[in-house]
Amino acid sequence: MSVNLSNDGKELIVGTISGKIFRVLTNDLSFLIRSDAHSACINDVSFGSDSNSFVAIDELGNLKLWDLSEYKSPVTLMPAKASGGVCCFIAKDD
Repeated sequence: MSVNLSNDGKELIVGTISGKIFRVLTNDLSFLIRSDAHSACINDVSFGSDSNSFVAIDELGNLKLWDLSEYKSPVTLMPAKASGGVCCFIAKDD
């Protein structure tokens, strides 16, 4: 399970062991979106610098970059084979 706070402190992104993602408002802990985003435990989630996007990676190495304006994942990266190693992804905001 992973939790990350947006830069403005208004939202949380929560990734669960069952592969679900919750977008949660911090003022009342209600959730805006719940999604079955991954088929494995989500190891890490992190907002982008402007909080309009976030990235999630699961224990199989599948990585999804999410656009929160449309709640779509325009980028999905999957490893060629599960290596059990470390994965690093760096995205630069324009």
